[in-house]
Amino acid sequence: MTGERTFQKFKRLIPKKAFLLWLDSLKKDYKLIGPTKTGRHAVFKEVDSSKELFMEYETTMLSPGKLFLYKPNEELFRFAMNGKITIDEIAPIAEKQIITGVHPCDVNAILYLDRTFLRTFKDPHYEARRKNTLIISLNCARVSENCFCSSVGAGPFLHAAGGYDMLLTNFESEYLVEIKSREAEELFGLEGRGAGQDEMRFKAEKEKSMHGKFKKNINVSGLDNIFAENMEHHIWQQTAEEKCLSCANCVMVCPTCFCYDLRDEMSMDLKTVTRYRCFDACQDMKFAEVHGGNFRQRRAARLRQFVTHKLGQTNQYGVLGTVGCGRCITWCPTGIDLTEITKEIQKFKVKS
Repeated sequence: MTGERTFQKFKRLIPKKAFLLWLDSLKKDYKLIGPTKTGRHAVFKEVDSSKELFMEYETTMLSPGKLFLYKPNEELFRFAMNGKITIDEIAPIAEKQIITGVHPCDVNAILYLDRTFLRTFKDPHYEARRKNTLIISLNCARVSENCFCSSVGAGPFLHAAGGYDMLLTNFESEYLVEIKSREAEELFGLEGRGAGQDEMRFKAEKEKSMHGKFKKNINVSGLDNIFAENMEHHIWQQTAEEKCLSCANCVMVCPTCFCYDLRDEMSMDLKTVTRYRCFDACQDMKFAEVHGGNFRQRRAARLRQFVTHKLGQTNQYGVLGTVGCGRCITWCPTGIDLTEITKEIQKFKVKS
């Protein structure tokens, strides 16, 4: 659920085995989704049993928010043309689901998607899924090579006031369980043992230790102005010419990118049309094509749009558009690193 209220009173240590059995007991009413191990990688998917979960994962290619809340492909309408045109609007599906093991960066990414789909205009499909989804976050126990969430305040431990239902912290054979929503409070029937000041101090020490493990850091102070003053910095053209393929991998794996396109598919008998919403990417040459021209025809302009939308342009929602998960760096086939681009521009700023 969306976690309108927060519950700070429930902090208990629960044996991991008991917690996983509790998840299994909810299968009769909820679809259970979580991280699983597939080859060398972790993937969020629906599971039949908590035994399939891989809670020790570092990162995934795709975030749970863009797989199970804002879907890559969504059927919106069907048009039928049999003498007269009829329109059948697809009703939102409200299947109950639990997404467990969601790292803090991905919870913050979901909160960012909420700003897009649940504010002035509420997207009915996203809203229905959000209201019927229980989110169980898991504080990170490892730092992957390209993570920089600590620099942008999105991890490695979760501090968001709401928008999720339960928070887990790994305490060896137990989880420190913190309940954050009314629904989670009503569902959770395990007693465990109470967590007091010693346990919370241990949690704080764990977080501090994690902050010391990051290899990638960036100073995000004043980036809005720094980018605005360096729109023609040579790094944009240089990176575009030497590295960028405009493949859009960065956009597809980004947990906060929300742009979409509409696509119509006509049946073979030419009598019905299905309209879909599907992910779009600012790295695609046609993304900015409008009548009379394309305002981001140059590859450098499209690369600049992605980087500045992640680390600048805070006038849109009042927060950065990145959660520092590092997926865009990891899955870029030529190794483009938006933090290195930004540091190069900051260096220029210091010199000037």
